Amino acid sequence: MAPATGQQYVDIEIKDDMKYDIRIENAHIDSGEFYNEDNQNDTLTTDDVDDMVIRHNGGLRHICSCGEEQGFKGLEGTIDLFDDVKDAKICTLAWNASMGPGKKNKFEMRNQDPRYIINIGNWNESGVMGTVPVTITEK
Repeated sequence: MAPATGQQYVDIEIKDDMKYDIRIENAHIDSGEFYNEDNQNDTLTTDDVDDMVIRHNGGLRHICSCGEEQGFKGLEGTIDLFDDVKDAKICTLAWNASMGPGKKNKFEMRNQDPRYIINIGNWNESGVMGTVPVTITEK
């Protein structure tokens, strides 16, 4: 569920197209807060996000973050994705989204392990960032 109209949010929709589960580690948020996909009022800690697993063979997991309404600076954070069987870091996903006029939203992948293919779909580069689809497969 998306936050209130005009409020900055990102919904990272991660699809695991591998034979093994993906786990999330090192969730970090500089600005904004994580929340449960089904309820924006259900705030998640970084430890809650670190406990998440994405099931293999097409499993989906939504990592959601929105801005705090008081003194909102925008959204900024990172998560690491790990192959649960090989215990290998697949990549880091990082985002930076602002509601400031003329500022562009950024979403990027860092530290990619060449054994994996990471496909990042389209997102809104200005205004509300919205959903960012990410698919992970093995080479």
